[in-house]
Amino acid sequence: MSNPPKCLIIGANGFIGSHLVDELVEQNYMVRALDRYSRPPQFGSSGNVKVFKGDVFDDDVVSKALENIDYVFHAFSATTPFTSDSDPYSDIDRNILRNVQLLEKIVSAHVKKVVFISSGGVVYGHIAEERAAKETDAPNPVSPYGISKLATEYYLAYFNRKYGLNYIIYRLTNPYGPRQITHNNQGVIPLFINKIQSGEKIIIYGDGNSSRDYIYIRDAAQMITNTFSRETQYAVYNIGSGHQTTLNSIIATIEKITGHKAKLEYKEAPKTFLRKTMISTDRFHHEFMLKSETPLEEGLRLVCASLDMNY
Repeated sequence: MSNPPKCLIIGANGFIGSHLVDELVEQNYMVRALDRYSRPPQFGSSGNVKVFKGDVFDDDVVSKALENIDYVFHAFSATTPFTSDSDPYSDIDRNILRNVQLLEKIVSAHVKKVVFISSGGVVYGHIAEERAAKETDAPNPVSPYGISKLATEYYLAYFNRKYGLNYIIYRLTNPYGPRQITHNNQGVIPLFINKIQSGEKIIIYGDGNSSRDYIYIRDAAQMITNTFSRETQYAVYNIGSGHQTTLNSIIATIEKITGHKAKLEYKEAPKTFLRKTMISTDRFHHEFMLKSETPLEEGLRLVCASLDMNY
């Protein structure tokens, strides 16, 4: 590219955001990486990346970050499924309200397209427990986190209708991989690995047979960065591996890789807990002919290696 497009990543130093930065650099995009940087940059160093330190809740910072930007990747959330369930008011204030304000600024900056990282599991709710949810299914979130994700999707459609804002939504399942932080019940895979390696007890909510669609983060990032700038048939796409894996199976595979036995304690699951989050990736695969390539055991070995596990 003679004049590479400029991308702003909101939440660039987070788990998903940092991998998006790396993949965009691989494709020769210019990247402005907005984050508070409470930890050192997790993405690779490159002349194509400008570290932009600031708070997404600071209007002046956001306005400066948006200057001359072609694409905005929204990979930031002020809450997690765990914290939003405990404090839905914060989720409304710090996610829904702020996202509407961000969209107003994005419109004013004349950005070409917004790429929003939504959630395939929490948006569909109970539908995904019964069958592989499709993009044509009516979403039915059961948690504040899912409600806020869906609300932002609806506001994107509203801003498109009112202002012509172009956007694409990726409903991502459960990504895992290097750089994932283990807090607030997020990132169960690195959490399990660390606890198994150290001999600490793992708390399992439910009987351990609940399942999720786990996708290796680099696969997900590549699927997004290879398709976001195209003229697409739809505005919403599910992204996942297409396979369900139980918590018990995850633990058994980690035990196999590390040679350590897990110490488990099972507790009653919260009422908003979903036993399955099945999604269909047919729409994405049929249009782009791309899919997740990393088998779960291989991905788990890569995570163990990134955590410097001795096994």
